[in-house]
Amino acid sequence: MKLICVLFAICLAVHGLPRNLAPTIVTEVPPEPTHPMDDPNWVPPTGPTHEKDREYWLATGQNRLRQQIAHGSDLNLRVAKNVIIFIGDGLSIPTLAATRVYMGGEEQELSFERFPHTGLAKTYCINYQVSDSACTAAAILMGVKNNYGTIGVSGHVPLHNCPLSLLESNRLTSILAYAQQDGRSTGIVTNTRITHATPAVAYAAAGARYWEDDTELPATGGGCQDIAYQLVHGAVGQNLTVALGGGSRHFYPAGTVDGNGEAGRRQDGRNLVDEWISAMAERQLRARFVHDRAGLAAIDAGQVDRLFGLFRANHMSYHLLADQSREPSLAEMTASALQLLKRNDRGFVLLVEGGTIDHAHHANLARLALDETVELHRAVEQAISLMETGGDQQETLMLVTADHSHTLTIGGYPVRGNDILSTGDFSRLDRMPFFTLTYANGMSYFDHFYETGGRRNPADMVDRHHEPTFTFPAAVPYEDETHGGDDVAVFARGPWSHLFSGLYEQHVIGHGLLYAACLGPEEFERSEACRERIRGAASTTTGCCWIALMLSSLFLVWRGVG
Repeated sequence: MKLICVLFAICLAVHGLPRNLAPTIVTEVPPEPTHPMDDPNWVPPTGPTHEKDREYWLATGQNRLRQQIAHGSDLNLRVAKNVIIFIGDGLSIPTLAATRVYMGGEEQELSFERFPHTGLAKTYCINYQVSDSACTAAAILMGVKNNYGTIGVSGHVPLHNCPLSLLESNRLTSILAYAQQDGRSTGIVTNTRITHATPAVAYAAAGARYWEDDTELPATGGGCQDIAYQLVHGAVGQNLTVALGGGSRHFYPAGTVDGNGEAGRRQDGRNLVDEWISAMAERQLRARFVHDRAGLAAIDAGQVDRLFGLFRANHMSYHLLADQSREPSLAEMTASALQLLKRNDRGFVLLVEGGTIDHAHHANLARLALDETVELHRAVEQAISLMETGGDQQETLMLVTADHSHTLTIGGYPVRGNDILSTGDFSRLDRMPFFTLTYANGMSYFDHFYETGGRRNPADMVDRHHEPTFTFPAAVPYEDETHGGDDVAVFARGPWSHLFSGLYEQHVIGHGLLYAACLGPEEFERSEACRERIRGAASTTTGCCWIALMLSSLFLVWRGVG
């Protein structure tokens, strides 16, 4: 018996237990993530209750149709005494759509999306398929397309070329310059540096958008002036009624600080703010310079002829990150500007730029981009309210557009009402969810992809995606997310707003603005209302001259009698 046991032990050691006698060890494998629709118990999402009824869609469709019919049969053909141009820098159409959801739902509307006339503009520069803010601002404000990165000069001036930018034949004229020539007030409001590309085009001419102060001018400057200098001493800049924004560092000399304690960087020793104050005093204009929100709020429009405000050394802060006790909002700056500009009975032209939309996109900060779009929406809302309160809406053309787009997309198949900042769909290929908002390129690539390849799991990021500084995924690594080359939307209301319907080259916007406002060279197209305005001004001038002549004659007679 002992022998049998020994042999059995040796057999076990060599061959193991027979399969039918071996114990079964069960290891539970967690189920792999799957697409929700792969679940046999999946239930299709349902829409809002009231939208399930066909009557809702029939009624709302007929209501909007009636509005469109009214817009088409009641065209405003007056002269646009006032023109307000809102530029959402980088305000692509996907940004608009995503902002609606961010504001509360897919069916929401931004203030300017209710404007009666809408169009699309093609944004390329003459030398780049995808544009920048300088060449697009020239198209909008000057009616001329030019080269990437150049400020207020024609396409004959290559980027960084100083000598050619000085030639008068290469200089362009902005709608603000034409307005000043016509006796109207002009203003600029931006939450970027006021020397940045978009606002600079309104008043400056330069071979490069980068010449914001003397430190950036080419070594062989040859007479070229920096953009900040042109705001204070240039033909258009020195006649601006209002200029509000950031960028104080370009106006103060190195070794000094502005009113907020931030350092200047000019190397020529000039304090352009002091020079502006002195120049206004010499012209006997009641001028005020402000550097914070409290200073702006204290302005009495009836007691001020000129207003200049610089609220940060660099760009102004994103609304969600700003010290709101110190920095005014875009809507507040717009309101302050309008209260001053409206005093001119002849009218005004105001440029308002929501520039930080663009900055947020460049950093792949989608939430901040959407929130900055809400700030633009509020600024437009404020302008509408102020112009309606004064009874000026029928003589005020408001136009809202973007200079260019960005690479933000809205993708996947998120259900209705899904959080626009969250994941919205699931990839069956890598078994992970993905964000609804993504970019084509940018530095956020490194936040969402492993160095060895493959995506990082967005499920591990759900506790962070509402943070303002959370970066949304980019497909291609790039040092600074790029602009997009797609068309941008144009929204218009007021005199001749119907001109901005359709699809057109971006520079047509500039021509439409001049036509509506009865501005520009004599050889440009004129409306009948414009001709009447010109005839009225001429007859008034003739009458004034005749009265002056009569008074002069009477004075001479009186002196002779005396």
